[in-house]
Amino acid sequence: MLRIFILLFIVTPSFAQQNTKDSELDSIIKYRNLSSDSNLDIQSRIDYANKAIILSKQTGQDSTILYSYKKLSALYLNEDNYQPLKAINKKILNLAKKIKDSSSIGNAFYILGYVSRKEIKSDSAYQYYYEAAKIFNNIKDYKNESEVLLNMASIQESERDFIGAEINAIKAKKILENLPKTESNLDTLWSVHNLIGIIYGELQYYDQALEYHQLAIETSKDMEYNYYNMLYSKSNIATIYRRKGDYINAKKKFEEILEDKNLKTNDSLSYSVITADLAYSKYLIDKTDPGIYDLFEESMTIAKKLDDQLAIMSSGAFFAEYLHEIGKIDSAKYYNNLSYNIAKTAKENEFVFQTLKTKAEINKDSSRVYLNEYIKLSDSLVLAERSIRNKFARIEFETDEIIQENQQISKQRLWLIITSVGLLFTLFFLYIIKSQREKNKELQLERQQQEANEEIYNLMLSQQDKIDEARSFEKNRISKDIHDGILGKLFGVRLSLDGLNQSTTEEATQKRSAYISELKNIEEEIRKVSHELNSDFIQQSGYLDIVKTLVDTQMTAYNIKYTLTADQTINWDSLNNKVKIHIYRILQETMQNAYKHAKATMVDISFKFEKNILTLTVSDNGEGFDLQKAKKGIGLKNIDSRIKEIDGKLDIKTQKNQGTTIIINVPIINN
Repeated sequence: MLRIFILLFIVTPSFAQQNTKDSELDSIIKYRNLSSDSNLDIQSRIDYANKAIILSKQTGQDSTILYSYKKLSALYLNEDNYQPLKAINKKILNLAKKIKDSSSIGNAFYILGYVSRKEIKSDSAYQYYYEAAKIFNNIKDYKNESEVLLNMASIQESERDFIGAEINAIKAKKILENLPKTESNLDTLWSVHNLIGIIYGELQYYDQALEYHQLAIETSKDMEYNYYNMLYSKSNIATIYRRKGDYINAKKKFEEILEDKNLKTNDSLSYSVITADLAYSKYLIDKTDPGIYDLFEESMTIAKKLDDQLAIMSSGAFFAEYLHEIGKIDSAKYYNNLSYNIAKTAKENEFVFQTLKTKAEINKDSSRVYLNEYIKLSDSLVLAERSIRNKFARIEFETDEIIQENQQISKQRLWLIITSVGLLFTLFFLYIIKSQREKNKELQLERQQQEANEEIYNLMLSQQDKIDEARSFEKNRISKDIHDGILGKLFGVRLSLDGLNQSTTEEATQKRSAYISELKNIEEEIRKVSHELNSDFIQQSGYLDIVKTLVDTQMTAYNIKYTLTADQTINWDSLNNKVKIHIYRILQETMQNAYKHAKATMVDISFKFEKNILTLTVSDNGEGFDLQKAKKGIGLKNIDSRIKEIDGKLDIKTQKNQGTTIIINVPIINN
């Protein structure tokens, strides 16, 4: 029963943690689903997506956070809210790189390219698209790769890099032709054919342009929803005919488009533009056609009503040329200037050229000015085309170079990690070896120290044996002196006094007086023996004799003069062996330092005892030393370590060329 209770106690917290995690995930999924609910207003959906992100961050799981961010990104993308869309996809990109989610990396680059293009940052857009294309190619996501290549080609076409645009568009076409014929893929293929047709038109390869626009029509026939695709392709074919100089076919194609009676209602903007195109085609065929003016008037009225600047620009440019032809100069100037200003602002260079040409024809006096502007713009566009071609090529080159550099850096980083790990292991093993050696050295030093301590202890025992032997000898000597000398004399005096006690003569009295004097002498001898017993000189000389022997031996070997003094009040027997041994070793070290480092010629050693403190003072007349540097030396470290072992205190006084004094205070507890 107890075991079951313990198991429940251990397992319950893990269940609780799991339940908490499950609850968080359920809430995250709920908020994600609500953010996708099209029945809710957009702000509510954004709020739910943000709640999902907040909860996802609490899980600490990057993949969960990433997915929640992608939900919010989709909402801003649908709303064309570019600033938050850009910020979110930069976060998505960082997270995706962190967890190596290639698909999410590619999609983030794709969206960042889209936003940059909307911000009219063609170089940034192209770079993002190029990064996305490489990712999609690596993961074999050919659908997205084809779409990105199409966008890259579209940017290049708009920047007049027609050769680069053609290359990327053809790449996209080859990919799409091998993909399933879904509505989405067919729509992308139509866009590719349409773009290639536009590119060839700009390059004045009109037959190839017509071929690709016709391919676009054939592609749109396979689509379920193809109304606008067919409309744009037919309009582009008519425009190519006009640019080719085949005005009859151009007029015919524009008229075919306008046969759709629903066009004006369904797409009034396209109706306005195509009406102006038809009017211009008629003007190019027959400038006296009476229906031209009404067509231009209708086109301009619709364009102005819709307030579509590009429609006003194109219709106005054609209308101005016609008005100049029929002699309405003021109206021609008005519409031409209107179109020129819109074209300059929108950077629609084709219409800038057309309106400049018309300006030169209308204003004969200033024609040279407008023609110079025309030439200048033409030259600048040629330079710009070269520059943009180089820019896009440079973006691709630099991006590939960065990728190669990153790969190289990754390899270098890997080798650096391997080298670092190897170095760390080497250093670790060296540290272990060094530590083991130091430990062995320390053990060896401890063993040597122990042997030295044992040697000193044995010396002390040997000295004690000698003291005991000397004490025994003295006792025997005194015993003999008392027995053979004093007792014999006492016995002789006692016998003589016994004999004299029987006589009262003068002679007897003198003899008794002599014997009494003898007794006094015997008393003096007894006092002398007693004094010798009380002095117990042997007992007091044991440890100090060992110290004297050490000092005398070393000082003689070092050829150093010395003095050694010790208070008579010191009871050496009250010191425990640990204190005696450490003092012995400390004294040995200080004498060695006086000889080896200080180069002293005189050393004074003294032992004093006061208030239960034994003070050892060692002074020399040597060279002195730098105390801070010396503290790092082994000798002083050993002295300091020994003093701490016996709870003592160390004080060193030294100056260069003024000798050194070492004072050691050791507390002594009487037994």
